[in-house]
Order: sequence, then structure tokens, then C-alpha cells
Amino acid sequence: MPRTPSSVETVSDAHEGRLEHALWQVNRTLLKALDDELNPLGLTMSQFGTLNRLAVHGPRCTADLARDAGMRPQTVAQSLAPLLKAGHVRRRGHPVHKRVQLIELTDQGRRVWEDADRRAAAVERRIQEALGERCHQTMCRDAWKIVDAFGGTAHEAAGGPH
Repeated sequence: MPRTPSSVETVSDAHEGRLEHALWQVNRTLLKALDDELNPLGLTMSQFGTLNRLAVHGPRCTADLARDAGMRPQTVAQSLAPLLKAGHVRRRGHPVHKRVQLIELTDQGRRVWEDADRRAAAVERRIQEALGERCHQTMCRDAWKIVDAFGGTAHEAAGGPH
């Protein structure tokens, strides 16, 4: 007589078949792959995001970096400390608002960011190879639809891997 699945197995199968679960697994897998790529550079994902925002948008104050990342300024300040210590970024005065300090990439920081960005691009190529070009484009478009549906913006994600 064929075995019928228990209610626990049915719930488990239903859960694992849901898109949110698949996306959660994709997120965990990609974060690990990116961590593996960035770790030799001594960077965390958050630090890479900060370097990325500075490389793309130029000097920013801590409040702007926090807003871009959807984080608290205190959290960004903690992420900045090792970047400052390593010489990847530096502080300089704002040309208009004298009490505001801007954070900018150093030449060394730009080189580290370029290496990190190449490593993140390698992860992206692996995704593209796994999916194929057409599916990759569709999935990317659909992922942004999900971000939009939940009130996120491309601006918030601009600092992350691309």
C-alpha cells in the first residue's frame, strides 16, 4: 500500500515550494558566495555596500550613507570604523556645511572597491550562467517588481552588489 505523506511532510513540502522560501534560500546562498569572495579583502557585505555607494555617488555624509542603505547612522558609523582604520575611506569637511563631515574613498579604497566589484561581478556571472541570459533578465526584472511591491526602492539597493 502506498505511503501517504503525513501532515508535517505536507506542510513542509508546501512551505518549501513557496516563492518566499526559495528567495530566502537564494538570499542565503548569494550572501555566502559574496562573503566568500569579499572575505579575502577583509570586507563585509555592509562595508562593500558602503564602498560601492561612495564609488558610484561620490563623497557622502554618514546620514546620507545610512539613508541610502536603509540603516541607522550609528550602524553605518560602526561599519565605517574599520574602513577608516584600513585607509579605504577618509573624512573631510563639507564645502558648504562646515559641521558636516563627508566620507570619501581614498585611492587605496578605490582599488579595494574595484577588486571587490570584480569579485561580486563574478558571482553575478555565475547566476547568469546558471539561468541563461533570458531567464536572468526576466528574474532581475521580476525581483525589482517584488522590491517595488513591498515599498523598497532601487535607490536603497544601489549600494549593494550589482
